[in-house]
Amino acid sequence: MLEFDVSYARPFLPANWLSSRLDGLTEARQLLENGEGLGGEFTGWVDLPRSYDREEVHRVLQTARIIRRQSEVLIVVGIGGSYLGARAVVEACKGVYHNDIEDGVKIYFCGNTISPTYLNDIIRITNAALQSLDSYAEHLAAGSEDYKTYESYCGEVRTIRAWAYYCLVTNFGPTVIYRDNLQTDFRRSTVDAVYNYMLEDLNYAIGKLPRMRPNQMEHKGAVTAFTAQALAARVYLLKGDYAQVETLTDDIIKNGGFRLYDDFYQLFKIPGKLCDESLFECQVTDYGNGSGDYLGVDQWFNFQGPNMAEKYVEVVNADGTISYKQAEGAKSIGGWNFIGYEPEFVAWAEARGEGVRAETSFLKALSKTREGWQVGPTSATKTDCWNGKGYLPYNQMTLPRTTYGANNNVRIIRYAEVLLMNSEAKVRLGKDGDAGYNEVRRRAGMSTKTGVTLKDVMDERRMELCGEWCARYVDLVRTGDAATVLGPKGWTAEKTYWPIPANQLDDLPDLKLEPIDGIAE
Repeated sequence: MLEFDVSYARPFLPANWLSSRLDGLTEARQLLENGEGLGGEFTGWVDLPRSYDREEVHRVLQTARIIRRQSEVLIVVGIGGSYLGARAVVEACKGVYHNDIEDGVKIYFCGNTISPTYLNDIIRITNAALQSLDSYAEHLAAGSEDYKTYESYCGEVRTIRAWAYYCLVTNFGPTVIYRDNLQTDFRRSTVDAVYNYMLEDLNYAIGKLPRMRPNQMEHKGAVTAFTAQALAARVYLLKGDYAQVETLTDDIIKNGGFRLYDDFYQLFKIPGKLCDESLFECQVTDYGNGSGDYLGVDQWFNFQGPNMAEKYVEVVNADGTISYKQAEGAKSIGGWNFIGYEPEFVAWAEARGEGVRAETSFLKALSKTREGWQVGPTSATKTDCWNGKGYLPYNQMTLPRTTYGANNNVRIIRYAEVLLMNSEAKVRLGKDGDAGYNEVRRRAGMSTKTGVTLKDVMDERRMELCGEWCARYVDLVRTGDAATVLGPKGWTAEKTYWPIPANQLDDLPDLKLEPIDGIAE
């Protein structure tokens, strides 16, 4: 029995603090007990201590004993929503720092952070997760429902691992493939070898994961077979295998139940989280609270956005120059002014007649958003226009938490990209690629076309996916256009990928060896 002791708070409470609330409290209790009112369908927890699946609890306890007996570390893999329940219960029972102050099995959560440094850790953690899952599967009967669940979990882990490799290979080129976490040979594999390794993981996931949208999953937002297919289509684009791209994207379009979110502006904000357009998101939550626990993505949003305030005022300096400062008493939110668009791209988009996508994608210095907030002045950076896809309006934040982008998910793969991959593949194969291309343009308020060309599709990708995961740069490299477009800015083929940090080369001399067309032994 829980008791509510307010004896120490009585001096601070009005005399009628309880009696004035009693009717409302009684009504609330009745609604909870009867499962009525708003959210009444989610009140099963009220009777949970008395009414629960005892057989299921027995299986959980049995599995826990197996894990404690054979494991030193338990890895819980997800992209936010997939593990929030597990994390909440563990930290409620054991505290946030249980790994540091308690003996026994260590519990780690991975998949919710997407910084480049963390990608390598994700690969190592997913390897460990697969090893633990395989050990668990030894106690299951092949073909049983539990075994199918095991295979599905393996599919989720493999999809996340493939995503980490995709980020590594498109940024750093030849990459070390970790067979397991005990290997000592760190010679890199060629780009093609990494592609093939990713496809092994993704083909497994395609066969084992549910064929549904992520927002239909029991753990809402978890990756599905269609997520794996979309990522595999990206890999086949890099390989130039357009027949495979067409096959995979055709299936998603015909059987996935995806659709473009009607409002492009809100697509990248709270209303668009895990909508029917989403194939893959890194999930974020503030648990509905303006302070306290927060599951986020470090500085992902801060890094992209500009400073913003309710109002800026003009200041005339002593030398006659003009500057701007935040108005007295005006609220502010904002990022670090790091991710900006080049003026020629903004001019290109405006010359095309972009309106819907321009409003969402571009935050121009001193312009106002539709909510009335003003973008800050240009800074020392070489741009006066920043990526608006990371902007979250103040009125969508859980106050008083006002960190730039707080509580918003990171969009990774969208249905719009699937449609454009499909159009590109069809055009390259000499087929009609109008359908997907025009579906994306209609949502953007742009005119449709017939006889769509490859240039049309690539231009559409440039606009639709601007500011998202270096899609434009990857396109320029894979199509061979990087030298023409970026050459005048100093780009050369030797600069295709980021260099390996010097300290890593010193620590792991194998990284200096020529990459092999396979996996290091």
